Amino acid sequence: MTLLEKNLYQQIHPLRLVVDWSSGLGACYLFWLRDIWTGVAVSVIPSLIVSLYVVRFADLEKIKASPFGAYYKRTYSRTVDIFRFAGFVILAGSSWWHSAPGMIGGLVIIILTWTYGIFYKKQ
Repeated sequence: MTLLEKNLYQQIHPLRLVVDWSSGLGACYLFWLRDIWTGVAVSVIPSLIVSLYVVRFADLEKIKASPFGAYYKRTYSRTVDIFRFAGFVILAGSSWWHSAPGMIGGLVIIILTWTYGIFYKKQ
């Protein structure tokens, strides 16, 4: 498996997903408390460490061969990545400003970037 493939499939490894979602929610809680530097550290450092670990040690061939792996390969693009990141920025910023509608909007954007392929078939 090439490094590019490893980078693609490590993003959907279960450990990576759990760490991303839990550190993202933890970071939003810290942003809510106005602790920006700890929030940024919590949102970045755990994901980076887990990504390096998964790329180095995980069996990503199983993920590549799975239906979710095929779905992710079909729907992933840099644009999707940018929208997903923008959704998190909206979620985090809305946490800072204590805006529940903004937080919901950011979360909806994130969920849509993960699920749009169910409704849209890439040619």
